[in-house]
Amino acid sequence: MKNRVRFAPSPTGNLHIGSVRTALFNWVFAKKSDADLILRIEDTDQERSKPEYEANILEGLEWLGLDFNEGPHVGGSYGPYRQSERMAEGIYTKVAENLLAKGFAYYAFETAEELDQERLEAEAKGVPYVYSRKSLALSPEEVRQKLDSGIPSVIRFRIPDHRGAVITNDLIRGPVSFEADLLGDFVILKSDGAPTYNFAVVVDDVAMKITHVIRGEDHISNTPRQILIYEALGEKAPEFAHLPIILGPDRSKLSKRHGAQSVSEYRDQGYMPDALVNYLSLLGWSPKDTREVLSRAELTSIFEIHQISKSGAIFDIEKLNWMNAQYIRQLTPFELCGWVMPFMEAAHKTIFTTKYTPEQQLVILELIKDSLTTLPNINHEISLFTDSFDQYLEQFNHLEQGHLPMEVIRRFRDWVSQIRAEVYEADIDAVIDEILVETKLPKGKVMRPIRMACTGRVSGPLLPRVLSLLGRDCLLERLKRF
Repeated sequence: MKNRVRFAPSPTGNLHIGSVRTALFNWVFAKKSDADLILRIEDTDQERSKPEYEANILEGLEWLGLDFNEGPHVGGSYGPYRQSERMAEGIYTKVAENLLAKGFAYYAFETAEELDQERLEAEAKGVPYVYSRKSLALSPEEVRQKLDSGIPSVIRFRIPDHRGAVITNDLIRGPVSFEADLLGDFVILKSDGAPTYNFAVVVDDVAMKITHVIRGEDHISNTPRQILIYEALGEKAPEFAHLPIILGPDRSKLSKRHGAQSVSEYRDQGYMPDALVNYLSLLGWSPKDTREVLSRAELTSIFEIHQISKSGAIFDIEKLNWMNAQYIRQLTPFELCGWVMPFMEAAHKTIFTTKYTPEQQLVILELIKDSLTTLPNINHEISLFTDSFDQYLEQFNHLEQGHLPMEVIRRFRDWVSQIRAEVYEADIDAVIDEILVETKLPKGKVMRPIRMACTGRVSGPLLPRVLSLLGRDCLLERLKRF
């Protein structure tokens, strides 16, 4: 049978970076093993689940280029793919009733106050709390009487007596063992008829024929309960793989200050989807060689799930910035234009697209792309070519000017003033060489003052090319102030 994996987010918030890492490893595993990838929306929490959060999840996955074989947005043969729709069809109730009939589950009637009292008694004794099974002692007649009387009830899964350890061979962590006696009979159907998480995911994974469950390590504690439900249903449990937690640079839980944001925030801040995918793939996994910048094809060809680390993965925003810059540098000027235009402020965009020809625009983008870390950086870099005279003066006046060799600037100004048409890069190279010979100054003592006088900056892209793009009139206006 073909392998089937799933990504199952809850629409109780926007698509978070930790969830994306889980989706990514499922996607890579599916591509690597030619498995089907299923998207399932786990929205049984009706109070917190919102349509706008589901929309954000779908938009984020699409922006990242993580495609699915089945899901609420693409359909499939194993739907519905929203748990709320499955609940409306009574799927979970039918399975729970089947477990009741076979003695694997039973009705429980304790109030919240009674359960709290049980926990307090366990705490006083210094022992882990395990449900008392008080309702299991009720006779069928007593159960029926309580149900007929409308007394609120839940359905609890019955842990098999003398079950012993529940063991799973995790694809990342190896054998993991849990003592069944410490689990306690757990609720599978709430008093309002809604399934609990552990019950719903098993019912859905069985129905959708999921063969591998790849998820965060925070779900390890759920695994033994789910395995017991699989056994009660007479189904083979999938293979489990629990990904390491993502930590901040200080090894504390990842938080907003470390970069714990939604995918849509990273998109709006100008990160490239391929860069984010590449970076997240290295959180907990790395290739056998020293490569870091990996295309999706390279990633899927060399990925092995058993190579994922057990220890926490450190999220470093500076490393993500570096990665993003590498992907920007791989773009052609034409491709870069398409990416940066949505981030270019209106004032810059107007001048950039009216003052410069399409060919010049591509030359400018090629000049500045190595200086971009994120796409909104375009506004600072492009201002070199779009600043008004007043903005240029403001830039210049903020410089530590020291003593400028006026002879250099005067000679360059005189040369520019003689030009009657375009300023060519080769001609600028030639006149700078002449000034070097005539003044006998080091190259830096010539290039730096010309750059400062003409651009209001002390560094930047290739100077002759920048000056040729600024043009004669702009250069003269700026040089005349000296």
